[in-house]
Amino acid sequence: MKIHNIKSVTLFFLGFILCTNNVLSQNMENKLSKEKSLYLKQHASNPVNWFPWGKEAFSKAKDLEKLLVISIGYSSCHWCHVMEEESFEKEDVAEVMNNNYISIKVDREERPDIDEIYMKALVLMTGSGGWPMNIIALPDGTPIWGGTYVPKLQWMQVLDQINEFYKNRKTDVLKYAKSIKEGVRKEALVKPVTDKDIYSDELQKQLANNAFKYTDKVNGGFGNSQKFPLPSMLNFFLRFSIENENEEMKNFVYNSLIKIAQGGINDRVEGGFHRYTVDNLWHIPHFEKMLYDNAQLLSVFSKAYKVFKEPRFEEELNNIYNFLELKMTGEDNLIYSSISADTNYEDGSKEEGDFYIWKKEELQELLEEDYKWVSEYYNINDKGFWERESYVFIQTTSDQKFASKLNLDLNQFKAKLKLINKKLYNFREKRINPITDTKIIFSWNALTIRGLVDSYKATGDKIFLNKALAINKALSQFMISGSSIFHTNSFNKVNQVLFFEDYSYYIDALIGLYEVTFDEKWLTKANDFTQFSNVKFKENNGYYKFSTTKENLYTNTLINLEDGVTPSANSVMNFNLFRLGHYLGKKEYSQHSKAMIKGISENIKERVTDHLFWLWLSHNYSNKFYELAISGKQAEMKAKELMLKYLPNTLTAASNSSSEIYLLKDRYFEDETFIYVCVDNTCKFPVTTIEKAEILINE
Repeated sequence: MKIHNIKSVTLFFLGFILCTNNVLSQNMENKLSKEKSLYLKQHASNPVNWFPWGKEAFSKAKDLEKLLVISIGYSSCHWCHVMEEESFEKEDVAEVMNNNYISIKVDREERPDIDEIYMKALVLMTGSGGWPMNIIALPDGTPIWGGTYVPKLQWMQVLDQINEFYKNRKTDVLKYAKSIKEGVRKEALVKPVTDKDIYSDELQKQLANNAFKYTDKVNGGFGNSQKFPLPSMLNFFLRFSIENENEEMKNFVYNSLIKIAQGGINDRVEGGFHRYTVDNLWHIPHFEKMLYDNAQLLSVFSKAYKVFKEPRFEEELNNIYNFLELKMTGEDNLIYSSISADTNYEDGSKEEGDFYIWKKEELQELLEEDYKWVSEYYNINDKGFWERESYVFIQTTSDQKFASKLNLDLNQFKAKLKLINKKLYNFREKRINPITDTKIIFSWNALTIRGLVDSYKATGDKIFLNKALAINKALSQFMISGSSIFHTNSFNKVNQVLFFEDYSYYIDALIGLYEVTFDEKWLTKANDFTQFSNVKFKENNGYYKFSTTKENLYTNTLINLEDGVTPSANSVMNFNLFRLGHYLGKKEYSQHSKAMIKGISENIKERVTDHLFWLWLSHNYSNKFYELAISGKQAEMKAKELMLKYLPNTLTAASNSSSEIYLLKDRYFEDETFIYVCVDNTCKFPVTTIEKAEILINE
């Protein structure tokens, strides 16, 4: 009886403590509450005792001999929020995680180096990746298990099983962890070169055809299920098709961009493109909007417009610009990182896509007599059906054909549609807007400058150039100190980690500004950051490490060479070195660029679809690459006329006065404007018209 009473009292106190802890966990914030990241703040009230990435979490794991849960995502990630709602907000899940693990939350946008190194491990372990990325790791951070979104029951099972396995078979776990570490190290290695003439014409065609096998010839894009725009892929096939007169690939690019423009991935009401579609027809979007997607789409639509002169492509440039200006630009002219897919309601519930979808009834009431033709144009039918009796806007008939159907000319129809979209926009703005992550990511803003520069090159519309200059001015003012580039606006100047992608993308943006303004200060600035990058990031093998972090990220091997949804920082840097070598006459840059291309050739052959921008760059060496030096009082005017043309195998230097820049030095004459067409600074007899210069290029 006495024992029974003691047990009862003990159970009472245990229950009291647990209940108290539950109450506290529901009303108190964890260690993420003081973080600046929106994503981390979103998890600050979880009952999981989250730590931010740092020494405290690792020390605790080591002292307590506990495994780590490293959960990586970003604020606009829909499935991140789903897993939070299903698991991380639940007391029973939190109890298991808090008792058996030290849990760390990471914003991948703040720490792309951490994301990169664990993504390599995840792909190695599972064959694929994505977010949320959930890694279970040893106390030193070495991964032993990885997954993406995991339903609650399965997640609980994983937590229990891995913990038990670690306790009972620690030797096996450590052996497996060692193999993962070694696998990641090998993945980052540059494969030894076996062919001397690696970029022969024959081999390049073979590699292009190998990549083309993975394209959807009917619906456009890559693959046959989910569809991502993948601008690097489209840019490659555009260049290859023009230089090799391949009509099939050329038509593929055109068809892909038309399908993307007409599909549900394109927000026709406010502009801007969603992340991807969950089907192969570009119809049903995953609704988040990312800056880096829209920035790159500016570039690819620009280049396609030069080739095809398709009015729809120019229209999309303006639509993206308006979206960025309307929804993504802060007071300082810097561009926000993303807009969430979810609508967050006051009762705490979240619904994917609610802001963007439409019901028949509300459209009928809003549009009245216009509903019939609008519903036909945007396919408010089985084709446009989403779920929950709702629809997304997709287009299956060209504007020209639909205008004819309404007995309108194209301009009349465009004006009519613009009024309708304005009415839809005003109505939609009354809904609860999805959360915008106002984080500023330097590299993505640099990508945006490049996209705007390319848009200006294609259209000559100064609205794009002025926006590019405004962003650059703000970056210089708020996010650069000397040679240090701050990755996000949440930076801590103390022990600041520098990321190579910020430098690589920014050097490209600066070269881009020179290409359209011909102000040589941009080349000077690009050269300064290149020299700094060579000191801070360049490794002995000639490639550039991911960051300057001195943290022990379970492996010191962190060099990203693969082109994904954005081109790798190393491939962009290769192009930077190539162009600066020509512009400034720096042979060491040219030699470095060529060595990088040669060094990665086996990687390209092994996985060509992961290295499409590298393959694009290889054409700079396999075919003639022309330097156009334009000097004289009308030089800049002629250069701006030339930039409207699609000439991927050229670069242009221009000056209305005498210049000391390598390509222009000693080429100024007072009475005439000459165009020098050169290959490796060996020039043909100068000409005076754009038409004659084009003939020399096409010989």
